[in-house]
Amino acid sequence: MKHIIAFFLLVSPAFVSAQSCELPSVLDGLNTGSNMTLLLNEGFFSNLNLNTNSPYIVALTENDLVVGSASLAEEDLSNGMQSVAVWGDDAISDSIDGAIPGETISLQIVDGANLYIVNTIPIIFTVNGMSLITSGSMTYDCTGIVFGCTDANACNFDIEANEDDGSCISPADYYNCDGDCILDSDNDGVCDELEIIGCVEPMACNYNPLATQESEDCYYPEPYYNCDSTCVNDADGDSICDELETDGCTNMFACNYQDTATDDDGSCIVITADIFYNQQENILTVETLHDSLEITWLYYENVIPFEHNDTLYLLEDGVYGVLLYDPINDCGTTDTVHINVVGLEEQSKYLVSLYPNPVSDYLHIKLKSEATITLYNTVGKLIYQTTGQEQTISVYELPTGLYFLKVDGPLGSATYPWIKN
Repeated sequence: MKHIIAFFLLVSPAFVSAQSCELPSVLDGLNTGSNMTLLLNEGFFSNLNLNTNSPYIVALTENDLVVGSASLAEEDLSNGMQSVAVWGDDAISDSIDGAIPGETISLQIVDGANLYIVNTIPIIFTVNGMSLITSGSMTYDCTGIVFGCTDANACNFDIEANEDDGSCISPADYYNCDGDCILDSDNDGVCDELEIIGCVEPMACNYNPLATQESEDCYYPEPYYNCDSTCVNDADGDSICDELETDGCTNMFACNYQDTATDDDGSCIVITADIFYNQQENILTVETLHDSLEITWLYYENVIPFEHNDTLYLLEDGVYGVLLYDPINDCGTTDTVHINVVGLEEQSKYLVSLYPNPVSDYLHIKLKSEATITLYNTVGKLIYQTTGQEQTISVYELPTGLYFLKVDGPLGSATYPWIKN
């Protein structure tokens, strides 16, 4: 059994001279085999001024032994009434654990942290007796320490607690104590402050699996391509999607070349040509079975300007090529030859002496007879032009690369390559 033990700690904020005390607990589980019933009539409650949601009443013996209790919360009343079982002593054990017949029983009410003495008719304990209490009043006695959460913003705030026990539970940021968003404009269950705006379409290239709110910037791959602009299907690995392939002749020099074809089907009709080298005269000659062809000579991969005859006079070793094109049938062909026997001491039509080659500062040119001397770059742009038989030309400021010397005179024209270091 629980006794009321008074102790002096604090002065009640509501009652200046009041003392702090230990509040009597609700009686739990006592059954001594004999009891008395107190019936609290609705008239009894009409004079009480209870302030909290869970007040309760206790019955005490003359020795402050709690021998009964009951809730006075409104929801626990029956038709505005409540009963209190007051348990008597079991008369078996040596200790006194209940009320003794003829003993005066007092009542106290615990309302929040405050303890009140109940003023009502005298109650004498009688085994199996009943007492109807129709009126009463409360007198403040003391204020007890009620531990709990005293933070009004906490989810478990205890309005009756007056001593914080560190048990307060705060809601998560942006949520209330029910776990619902404080702000949720679109009612999607994601708090406005936690929304992630992005593309929520899984098929889009910029799909964001973390997005909670759809944006309007989703974009998708082109047909037949993935989001990396790579073909979904590309059997031949030519970066042209199988669905976009066009069969045909892809050789641009063939007579039946198709500029829209992406996959060669082996149908190309190509003009043939052969280059022959006359070592004695240092002349290349291209032979073909086709007429009215446009001829372009190459030195390595560079076009030799102004050389469109079927013969080419050589001055330097190197790789020479020829492009033959039929403008009527829109087709052509190529051939290549590697010449490595030409020497500066050998003579061309003009007996050109061109040195040094490659050259860094000054290019020396010596001809058999006077002629027009022109220097070009690989795209045919005129760099320098003069007339004479011997010339020394400063090429120091020219960019490094391949250039051509063109000679025009009474005997005809010829073009020779030279290199600027």
